[in-house]
Amino acid sequence: MLILNEFGWIDGITASGVVIFGFIFGFFFLYKARKSGAKILTILGFVNILAGLMYLGVFTDFLVVLATETNLDNSYGLVGILSYIWFAPVMILALYIGAELLLPKRKWYLMSIIIIICIVFVILFFMDPMGTFNFIPPLVPGESLIDYNVNLFEPAGIIMAILLLAVLIVLGFGFLIKSFQSTGVLRKKFFFLSMGSICFCIFGLLEGLTAPGDILMVIIVRIGYLISFWLMYYGLKD
Repeated sequence: MLILNEFGWIDGITASGVVIFGFIFGFFFLYKARKSGAKILTILGFVNILAGLMYLGVFTDFLVVLATETNLDNSYGLVGILSYIWFAPVMILALYIGAELLLPKRKWYLMSIIIIICIVFVILFFMDPMGTFNFIPPLVPGESLIDYNVNLFEPAGIIMAILLLAVLIVLGFGFLIKSFQSTGVLRKKFFFLSMGSICFCIFGLLEGLTAPGDILMVIIVRIGYLISFWLMYYGLKD
């Protein structure tokens, strides 16, 4: 008999929605990119798929509870690993989009720095996944999902915050400035890209910091995360 409580169901269903819609949006963008020949839209398709997979840990725990009525074995931080193994690729691809549009002639200067930072993050993250996150297992196995948030006082957590700040500055504020400098359709496109990037950073950070058990924040954050995909798509679709 399933014993998931209300928060467990909401946590699991919303995480499943992000993973599934990440794939749906991603493959839709890849399809549109193939028809239009837009390289950046192709990259955005992969960004959407990988960003959706950042909820894979919660999604997997949800499936395990539904199948076995107990939680995924998280002795080595597997829930966090399954989710944040995708973080570095998402950051690299997202910042590549910004560099390609804002600094096309100097993009590899920025990307070289970002790639090095991401490599350091991956090393630190795999060295201490249990320290990177604050895990809160349910008191009764299967009653809820394994909840966790990011420990911003650990080296990997600090790097995550720096990378999200980089996305916010390069994509969010960079595209916003471009929108003010442009006119007509181009202004609207840069504005959509800016809002999508800002939403991605804000809700991505809130996901990592949301207090365990906060149902309202979980719903708001994951809906906002999905909205950021659409905003970026409207900025690049043509």
